[in-house]
Amino acid sequence: MTYLPKCVVACLFAALSLTVTADNHAEAPKALPMALWSTYEIPAGARPSEIEASLKEYLLGEEKRGFNNCAMYKHEFGSPRAFYTTCTFDDIDHFARIMDGSPSVASPDEVQLFGSHMDHIVLMTKQGMTKMPKYVLYATTAFAPHLNHVQMQAKAEEFYSAYDDGFGACNRYEHAWGPELAFYATCGFESYAEFAAGVNKVMKIFESRLATADLNILSHRDDILVKVMD
Repeated sequence: MTYLPKCVVACLFAALSLTVTADNHAEAPKALPMALWSTYEIPAGARPSEIEASLKEYLLGEEKRGFNNCAMYKHEFGSPRAFYTTCTFDDIDHFARIMDGSPSVASPDEVQLFGSHMDHIVLMTKQGMTKMPKYVLYATTAFAPHLNHVQMQAKAEEFYSAYDDGFGACNRYEHAWGPELAFYATCGFESYAEFAAGVNKVMKIFESRLATADLNILSHRDDILVKVMD
């Protein structure tokens, strides 16, 4: 088992809330969860199987601590060559109860097998996937700094709508706390034939709808990940 550093939260963007009108008396829909995303780089000369085994043990321990569900994917195409983990929780108060409760199964005296490491808390803003797919297209987009946050959200919706229409089952997220102010889409597929079909649809949408759009994109990347644990 490796030493996995603890993520500490200091602030958040305004949390999403879903309400109903007073005269409706209907039960409010359940808010979408938040997630802790972590990246563990595979260093040169390391055995990926050893890192994978230690992270599986760690994630099982995190679920016992109180996270709703943890899963792990591994680099297939893109950068960096790493393991990617996600653990969901209801809201920031739920996260605080977990972190202030039982300690992590990791010990600071254990040997660290992975290379660089990053933690990132994100807000889910749209849920299209109903299961953990075999493969995930993981898209990261940052927008020009002269835009305010509401304008960035609108640009992300315009841009990522092409992913939704092409792949049909995508989740959307945005930065809450961590190393980068960006917006994300994760789209699932079960084979590369399915991936190719989705890409062909997305490219047609880009040509017809987004090729001349003023999206104000500062940086963008697409990675493909393969499932290791759900």
